[in-house]
Amino acid sequence: MNSLGLGDVATEPGMNQSAFFQHIPQGEARVGTTTIPVPVFYHDIASLAAQFLAPLAKLQALLPSPRMHPLRVTPWHGVVNIAAYAYRRCDLGPYNEVAIAIPFVLDQPSPLFVGTLSPVPPVLQVYVHHLPVTTQLSCDAGIQWANYPKFVATIACQSTDSTVQFTLQDGDLPILTLAGKTGPLRPTPRSRFHPITWRDGYLLRSEFIAEAHDHYVGKGADLDLQLGDHPIAQELKALPLGRAIAYQYTPHYQGILTPVLESLDLTTASAQPLRNNG
Repeated sequence: MNSLGLGDVATEPGMNQSAFFQHIPQGEARVGTTTIPVPVFYHDIASLAAQFLAPLAKLQALLPSPRMHPLRVTPWHGVVNIAAYAYRRCDLGPYNEVAIAIPFVLDQPSPLFVGTLSPVPPVLQVYVHHLPVTTQLSCDAGIQWANYPKFVATIACQSTDSTVQFTLQDGDLPILTLAGKTGPLRPTPRSRFHPITWRDGYLLRSEFIAEAHDHYVGKGADLDLQLGDHPIAQELKALPLGRAIAYQYTPHYQGILTPVLESLDLTTASAQPLRNNG
């Protein structure tokens, strides 16, 4: 298998490495003794992202605010997103990451049958529940800027012509392995989502923007998730985490992560709910 991990800069033939970032000014932020440009530019990313069914009541209990309502893909199920990223070139240096997150709607119940009878919101709001990373700088920056739930772990990325696999481990304890088949790529437009964290009684909203890119959309039956004995794995087992309903593999794209753009009280609804249209 070939590594997709740290230090590997793999550039898709013909990829424009600069147009996506043109005319976007960057300031500076300090993390310890290191100065980092913000917003953060991600120049080369590979990712494998999957959506798993989970009981609504259990998901609601994981959300930090009663204002947050999990997306309802059935009358009884919401979704847990598990996404693994290899950031091969970015302003924070190369690192890998695994996000365990819950898509939700703010201040109103989600429609039923999202993704089938009801459309998926054009801009997802996603509560970031766990976010292990592979470098201390990316960990410290995320905690300092937006209280992302980060810790340093081992994340290995491997691929063949037909498969991709990410393995997450904390010390000697395996957390999870996420593996899927790959296939023909198809274009997808520029997209964005709102990562949501919280600190000191307030929800914090940032934004991640991904360029237009090619990806593979696979069926849940072609995805394999193995859970270990780590407390995070035990938490997913206890939900319980259900079947995968879909996954996406994207071998090359670029992204921009903003600083925190908005704060909202954990308990008091604002006059204008957080918008889903960007």
